[in-house]
Amino acid sequence: MKKIIAISLSIITIIICCYLIVIKMSSLDIPVNKNEWYAMDAIHKIEDRADIDEYEKRVLKERVKQDRENAKRVSNDAFQIQVIAFGVIIIQIFLLIFIVLMPSKNHAEPS
Repeated sequence: MKKIIAISLSIITIIICCYLIVIKMSSLDIPVNKNEWYAMDAIHKIEDRADIDEYEKRVLKERVKQDRENAKRVSNDAFQIQVIAFGVIIIQIFLLIFIVLMPSKNHAEPS
């Protein structure tokens, strides 16, 4: 009975970690250079606008830079969560193998 509980808890942990990895995929900033280029392009477009004053341009440029920094931070956090979840999955697989290969008391040879 203890073996079944340990196996089920290990499998549930693996499923939860896989779910975390899949959920955090959308937060990753994979095309970093492309996103950096979009941010720089947005800043250049703000600088080229003549209908707004310098203060408003500075505020808009800072907002673009802040949004880019926030996206980087979220991406780094998502990557760290995925690395930790993958490590937990590896540990749980090793534990699952040891639990399955452990002889049960009911089938042990009498001495």
